[in-house]
Amino acid sequence: MMNEFPEKLRAAVGRFQAQDLAGAERLCGEVLKETPRQPDALHLLGVVRLAGGDASDAVSLINQALEERPRNAAMLENLGVAHLALKNYATAENLFWDAIRLGESHGLLFMRIGIALASQGKLADAEDALREAVRRSPGDPHIHLNLGNTLAERGRVEEALASYNRVLALEPGHPAAHFNIGNLHRYAGRLADAEISYKHVLAVAPDDENSHNNLGLVYERQGRLEEAAASYRQALALGTDRAHARNNLGNVLRAQGRLEEAVGCYEQAIAESPNHIDAYVNLGIARIEQGLHDRAEALYQKALHLDARNFEAHFNLGTLLKLQGRLPEAVAQYRRALDADPKRQFAHVALADAHRRIGDLESAIACYRMAIELKPEDADAHHELAETLTLQGELEGALGSYERSLALKADYLPALSGMIHVRQRLCDWDGIEELWRRLREAIAAGSAGSISPFGVLSMPTSPAEQLACARAWAQRELGPFALARIGLGFDFSARGPRNRLKIGYLSWGFHRHATAHLVAQLFELHDRDRFEVFAYACGPDDRSAIRARLRSTCEHFIDVSQDSHFATARRIHGDGVDILVDLTGYTLGTRLQILALRPAPIQVNWLGYPGTMGTECVDTLIADPFIIPGEQEPFYSEKVVRLPDCYQINDRNRAVGNRVPSREKCGLPDRGLVFCCFNQAYKILPETFDRWMRILRGVPESVLWLAEANPRATENLRRAAAERGVAAERLVFASRKDLPEYLVQYRLADLALDTFPYTSHTTASDALWMGCPLVTRTGETFASRVAGSILVNAGLRELVTESAADCERKVLELATSPGRLSDIRRRLQASRDTCPLFDTPRLVRNLEAIYEQMFEDWSKKPAATVRRP
Repeated sequence: MMNEFPEKLRAAVGRFQAQDLAGAERLCGEVLKETPRQPDALHLLGVVRLAGGDASDAVSLINQALEERPRNAAMLENLGVAHLALKNYATAENLFWDAIRLGESHGLLFMRIGIALASQGKLADAEDALREAVRRSPGDPHIHLNLGNTLAERGRVEEALASYNRVLALEPGHPAAHFNIGNLHRYAGRLADAEISYKHVLAVAPDDENSHNNLGLVYERQGRLEEAAASYRQALALGTDRAHARNNLGNVLRAQGRLEEAVGCYEQAIAESPNHIDAYVNLGIARIEQGLHDRAEALYQKALHLDARNFEAHFNLGTLLKLQGRLPEAVAQYRRALDADPKRQFAHVALADAHRRIGDLESAIACYRMAIELKPEDADAHHELAETLTLQGELEGALGSYERSLALKADYLPALSGMIHVRQRLCDWDGIEELWRRLREAIAAGSAGSISPFGVLSMPTSPAEQLACARAWAQRELGPFALARIGLGFDFSARGPRNRLKIGYLSWGFHRHATAHLVAQLFELHDRDRFEVFAYACGPDDRSAIRARLRSTCEHFIDVSQDSHFATARRIHGDGVDILVDLTGYTLGTRLQILALRPAPIQVNWLGYPGTMGTECVDTLIADPFIIPGEQEPFYSEKVVRLPDCYQINDRNRAVGNRVPSREKCGLPDRGLVFCCFNQAYKILPETFDRWMRILRGVPESVLWLAEANPRATENLRRAAAERGVAAERLVFASRKDLPEYLVQYRLADLALDTFPYTSHTTASDALWMGCPLVTRTGETFASRVAGSILVNAGLRELVTESAADCERKVLELATSPGRLSDIRRRLQASRDTCPLFDTPRLVRNLEAIYEQMFEDWSKKPAATVRRP
């Protein structure tokens, strides 16, 4: 065919083959000036324009050539190549098949079909075409390279590596093959191999910006941050598209704690490439770390404006919203992220966590199970599923999930501490001493950050260990709010003396909950001439009588259960609260994030949590002289302020059932002394139970009346009793009842026994209010001293013992001395309405005096400003 070409056209082909595109185009133009519709000149000029990057003009020229010679296979193939460059993949594919039908059959054409098919997502068909290309042209490295690309996209890593290695066998220094091998190793986590591959590229192409950039990614994942930064800077120096490397450099600087420099990188990347979505997302992350949440949210929204299905933008926005407590919005964003990429396992975990925080446990469990299906070896997901099952009350399922988590990661402390707590709730004590030992060793080693502060209160731990857990937990959970509160700009400098102090009470328990029953009379007795009272309810509205009573007696009752941490903090600050009292602590429903935002100048821990918060965002802990002796103050991060009597408030107007049930109805025998303990099962530890069983053996015909927790705990306790020589039927279990019916049960009990180290709290004052004495053992921790404080302030100091042996001895003395026990019961009945424990008006006056002194002390400070971390 070349012989039919005009001489100028042959010369044009030669110029094209010599890569002299301008010369080739000039000669084609001369031919077309002489013969305007010459098809070979039109075709060749189209190919020249295509090589020069003008695919649109190439399409036009080759189409003109095909009008003159419509069944030319070469023209159809090159027209397909032009459409391939224009990303018209289906059109390109059809043109390539047309060329084959006209007789073309070389391997390069099948490679091009494979590229067109792969670009349409038809990866299986693309693989078939590329394998046919390999069969026809086994010595072409480009075909092996594209087959490797398709296999890599199909997730068949080892086959892809084999194809790339065949490229290297044909052309040892092939940079694209080395580069793609490096990418496969990097995605698989084989970072050392990836480093070698990228360095092979740079050995033959030292100015390859992408290899410098990706080598930086390898160094970054290896923690070699200085080398990563150097690689990114090299990519910046070489590249024309600098935004990508600049964004990555920003990530390294942020990891190094150089936040301002990182922000500068991200902003410059956006300036250079206004549509660079990753830079917007990463700048959003940096803004969160700076505490600038509003600016972060705007950046994520900008990214989503550019790409409405961008996974990272949806996911990070969801995480920001969850951090702020905007949980329904967070759920929506996580769902959009998963719509974009349903295989991202960690997003299922994040969505599950948001569902759990809302209280939608069923949805949370489903999401955790999906996360585990995607990644069965994820110890974290098994742990979080266990935590959720625990909240749902499925304790045996939770135990299994904790065990699977620990089987995957033996030193995983969150699972260890969670499993211990569930084992305690099930009264499953086999090997539990060894588990406590492992946990305490972890605390001693400085690994307390992932251990629940509440969980360790019921374990044999010291005040120092409890403080370590609280501090580490607070730093991890509340740290992100330290800077965020500065961005809120709360200012208290203008506050001074006022006629009425504003007191805010923040609690999850303003419903049918022990806290609500304790504080009900507090709101009724507050001096409204001196105090304006706000109650912020974080928990559910169960429409109970106690909820209605709190609402009716509190001056301002605000339901913030659906409000974010930030919105609630703004509300509290806007209300002008002077003293914010947290009544929840680290128990269920905690909202300490609100206190971390510092909405009030004085913030207090009282009543709801028997321990330290371990954080500077809580200024004061209200206790009493018995609960925290002076020598124990170093184990509390708060300033300890003491009420003169018991720290626990009580409701003198609590409702009590009118009719005492029969012993038979309660499952009690007709005769014999009745010991009782209605504490939760997790407080019952083996040493305590051993003591109880010795008491039962020492008091014939006596029974122990316990609160029914769960069937497994009941079964385990009865078996444990039998193993200790006590008939299982001597343990009687009381089903859960409403407060009036629960209280009246104490009329049938002779003596209340106590748990240790987490002693009776509300149940202690309940027993005494109903005239049932309690014997306790006191320790060094807050939780171990509460029952002692209650007894001392009820005038029953002699029932407080200092050791396990003394406690057991005291119980046996009383149980075998009916006269002494009756005398104590008479004294208790006679003094109940006048003793400090139940003198609620007296406690409220003392509490109000503490509030006034707190505010006076704060007002005298040189600068009444937000306390900084």
